[in-house]
Amino acid sequence: MNLVSELHNVCKSNNLTIATAESCTSGLISSTICSISGASSIFKGAIIAYQDNIKINQLGISKALIEKETSVCIEVAKKMAENSLKIFNSDYSISSTGYTGPNGGNNKYPIGTVFIAISNKKETCVKHFFLTGSRESVVNQVVQNAIQLLIMQIKKNE
Repeated sequence: MNLVSELHNVCKSNNLTIATAESCTSGLISSTICSISGASSIFKGAIIAYQDNIKINQLGISKALIEKETSVCIEVAKKMAENSLKIFNSDYSISSTGYTGPNGGNNKYPIGTVFIAISNKKETCVKHFFLTGSRESVVNQVVQNAIQLLIMQIKKNE
């Protein structure tokens, strides 16, 4: 069984819904989740917050936080997931933010640095990844890791 089918099955069997807030994946997590017929029974919606002003104005991320830490950090990933959970009133939310290359990054967080957060009404888990490969490869790795993390969190809380 592939990851998307597994995610659908675990969500349907537990009557759970998902939302996303995506930056570096620009909607690919949402698109992947919705690639299976019947996704509307588990998927509520997404905010594609590629630019910082969308993170600030649509997701309610503090401008001061972004200015201090940049939009690629643990705190922003956490707030993206937590706030999209509230906006969509879903059971779980996934967020992604990172530098997929070939440009971007800094000394603290070079290209390939990605943060994925999974949030539910009780907790938020943020994972830091350093991924390698082309931009397309990094984005695809983020999608796979995000879906795997979500499945793990759901199973942990069953």
